[in-house]
Amino acid sequence: MKETTKILHKGDTPEQYHGAVNPPVVHASLFGFKTYEEFRQAYAAIDQRPLYSRHFNPTVNLLEQKIADLEHTEAGIAFSSGMGAITAPLIALLSQGDHLLVIDSVYGPTRQFCNATLTRMGIEVEYFPAAESTNLTGRLRDNTRMIYLESPGSLTFDLQDLRAVAETARPRSIYTVTDNSWATPLYQKPIDLGIDIVVHSGTKYIAGHSDLTLGLLACSAELFDKIKPTAALLGANLAPDDAYLALRGLRTLPLRMAQHQQSALTIARWLQGRPEVREVLHPGLPDFPGHELAQRQQTGHSSLFAFRLQPGSKKARYAFVDTLELFLIGVSWGGYESLILPMEGAFKNEPAWRTRRNLDNDTFRTSIGLEDPEDLIADLERGLAAWRAEMD
Repeated sequence: MKETTKILHKGDTPEQYHGAVNPPVVHASLFGFKTYEEFRQAYAAIDQRPLYSRHFNPTVNLLEQKIADLEHTEAGIAFSSGMGAITAPLIALLSQGDHLLVIDSVYGPTRQFCNATLTRMGIEVEYFPAAESTNLTGRLRDNTRMIYLESPGSLTFDLQDLRAVAETARPRSIYTVTDNSWATPLYQKPIDLGIDIVVHSGTKYIAGHSDLTLGLLACSAELFDKIKPTAALLGANLAPDDAYLALRGLRTLPLRMAQHQQSALTIARWLQGRPEVREVLHPGLPDFPGHELAQRQQTGHSSLFAFRLQPGSKKARYAFVDTLELFLIGVSWGGYESLILPMEGAFKNEPAWRTRRNLDNDTFRTSIGLEDPEDLIADLERGLAAWRAEMD
């Protein structure tokens, strides 16, 4: 069965709901039982069957089944935000004295959690550049417990060699985790490359409509048994109404991603030809540093990329952004709408990180939505004209 079909039908049980094609929202905090034995069996499997919705809800579980299936693994966990999915395995699998390796280009709040919370728990956090992902043996210690990846990253789109990291880690019983939000499970299968745990900010492409926050995690049944109890204790469980919205968004994911990919590449190539643009950072472009790796471990690209204007004045940068009509300024991405994000404030308290990433004030990140790309190009052209006017 093809993935576009599985997304629509995997796990659906209309026969349980009077033939309803659309799975209902189960609004229940707890589930009651008529006999002691029924309760005993449910309690013994609290994370696999209805008893209390912080552990298991039928609507939420349907979403969890679908993400596990899409990621080619056995189990899924849904959270009320992407950070819920990111932090749960870190807390569940790491202990005081452990050593954690993290990709240097990791999502900002993930970096903040590692620096502020994990270090306070006595966990050693070390960052490494994407170029080292092909061979991390020199970074490994006797107490290295986990390697955390994000490929591609969400600011400068650094790619890591997922298969090489997995081949280094697995024989040493080191857990591997990767954030797969950019590529989605349609365009990258980290589990197939040997990664242990995949996390998503489902707020982005999976939900797709900028109307909910959502985190998703996919892993083996064995790791589910290690992570799920911690996830339930932390309480960042997804509400059934949000699970319903996520299921609705998931049904159109293949169609939306195809449009996102086509439009983003069209606009990225157009920007490459503009004299006002110094560089375009998109893994789908042949001159992007990680393009060959992207071709090996991905089957497609999403809508998020960045570009650098020629060095300009603050007034010119403001004129460029303020003239745009279709692009909203926004910190998230992956919805139906087009966004632009000035990089002037990104990691402003870590100037060394900005220097390593070559992240200057003339860098902008854009998420290309579902508008007609010709209209978006015309909008960007107006913005660039305003930029030029201030530069003259």
